[in-house]
Order: sequence, then structure tokens, then C-alpha cells
Amino acid sequence: MRIREILDPRRIVLDLAGANKKEILTRLSAPVSETHIGLEHRKLLSVLVEREETSTTAIADGIAIPHGKMPTGDEVICAFGRSRDGLEFDSVDGNPTQLFFLLVSPEQHPSLHLRWLAHLAVLLKNPQLRQNLLEAKTPDDVLAILDAEEEARAKDSAPEDQ
Repeated sequence: MRIREILDPRRIVLDLAGANKKEILTRLSAPVSETHIGLEHRKLLSVLVEREETSTTAIADGIAIPHGKMPTGDEVICAFGRSRDGLEFDSVDGNPTQLFFLLVSPEQHPSLHLRWLAHLAVLLKNPQLRQNLLEAKTPDDVLAILDAEEEARAKDSAPEDQ
């Protein structure tokens, strides 16, 4: 699993803003609708807002992973947003949220949805990765930072030659 497979650089928002969850989700989800033909923005936003009403997707340490399931074929779609100052997103630790990974998964593949959520959660445990994402200057920088982290994790988990 590699983020680059699901995160198009056109869906990276480095200046995410919003006064409330709906505004933040509107801004974060707009590039998803613009780059994925057939995915209606209003419907996507409704799915994301409804999920947030169930429970917050802000998991602490300045991270939120808003997500939902929709008819997207067989593919998972990701967007990334960053607010260096942080935004109020009802984080479980009460702190502002700075890094947002939006996931839209196919309704017919719930296990794929869970695998991507787990993959992101593992990657984002690394405080240095989070700091690097906050300092990224371009969407390509974001992708390179994520690539490097995934590569390092792949090497760490690879069996050693004997």
C-alpha cells in the first residue's frame, strides 16, 4: 500500500481553512470531486459531515482522517489538507488539528477501507513525519515525504537476508 496510489497531487491543499467542520470538509473534499468524474461534491460532503456527526475523526496529535464510503468503483481516493496554525475539529485531545487525510472508499470493499485507515494511522504515529508534512512547501514535497516514510517502513519490516 502506497499513498501515492490514491493521493493525486491536485488533491493536496496546503492552506486549508474553515471556521467549522463543514467549511473545512467542503474545502478538503472539493478537489476530490474535481478530479474524480462522477463523484458529486454535495453527496460526498453529506457523507463526510454525517460521519463527523457520529463521532469525530480527529484522532489527536494534530491529525484527522475524515472518511466515508461511496460508490467509487474499486478505488480508494485520498486528499490531504494542512493548516499550520491548526483548526478546531473536535479532536479527542482538545488540540487544534493541522493534518487532514480524507479517505473515500468503495462501499463494496469495507476491508479495503479499514486497511487504508490502519495504514495512515501507523504512518502518522511518527512525530518527525508529521513535522515534515507541516514544513512541506509543495504538493510534490508532501508526496516525497510520504514516499520516504513508506519506504523506510518497508525496509524495517522486510526480512533480513541470512
